[in-house]
Amino acid sequence: MDDETLQLRDLVPPDELVREPGWPWPFWALLAAVLIAIIVVVIAYIRERKNLPGGGRRIDYGAAYRRAIEEIEDSSGLQNQEAATRISGAIRLYLATVCGDPSLFETHQEFLSRHEALQGFPEGVRTQVSTVLCQLAAMKYSQPEALAANDLGSRSKEVIDQLHQHHPRAAA
Repeated sequence: MDDETLQLRDLVPPDELVREPGWPWPFWALLAAVLIAIIVVVIAYIRERKNLPGGGRRIDYGAAYRRAIEEIEDSSGLQNQEAATRISGAIRLYLATVCGDPSLFETHQEFLSRHEALQGFPEGVRTQVSTVLCQLAAMKYSQPEALAANDLGSRSKEVIDQLHQHHPRAAA
């Protein structure tokens, strides 16, 4: 047997076995504070975007109004069914742009049965919009009680004017 194997050696101090931490605790505290601040800013930004109408984008009410009026005016020389389809689409696009209303993707019956539709508008405006959209639907589907396209175009302009005058942003 070898004498070295049975011989006791001196203990190794633990300082040599344990590594020193790379950075002092104030660095870690500062890093944690910065990460928390970034998370708070991101959450505030997301909440602000959710509160904006239209899914977070700024809405140009004037451009939406002009586009709807132009579409109504451009439909004056068309056949009744095509004019009614374009005017109905213009009103629904205006509502979708200004209010974020899903009417653009709904049938006429779905829009009328949805009680929260146009909730931000006065009762008279809601009634006027429903009436004009019903008349447009009658014209689109060739029902005899439909108005002439010119009358419906002027009534549709009145509806857009009323919607534009009372849009939810104006009330705020």
